[in-house]
Amino acid sequence: MQKCTECQQPFKWSQFFLSLWLAFQPVKCRNCGTEYNVANTSRLLATLLLLVPVIYIFIFMQELELSEILIPIVSVIAVISVILPFIMKYEKKKIEVDTNNGNR
Repeated sequence: MQKCTECQQPFKWSQFFLSLWLAFQPVKCRNCGTEYNVANTSRLLATLLLLVPVIYIFIFMQELELSEILIPIVSVIAVISVILPFIMKYEKKKIEVDTNNGNR
């Protein structure tokens, strides 16, 4: 599991899990308050790992009814969701400086 780069406090699995299911919301260190965003490569990986099996199941199980397809899809999504927080990488949030003093 990833640690905060500022204070070395390890993040909890649940923080990353919630971030994943809340549209990749930033994660905040519980110790020092530093915010981390999901790395772009991790976003792509998560999307592919969640969508590709679902598409595969739909393509090769077309002749089955929805109730028969639903169990494999839910199972795959559940297993991948449990594993993803261990795989995903988070980067320290970059502070944006307004050099235009709010003028457009």
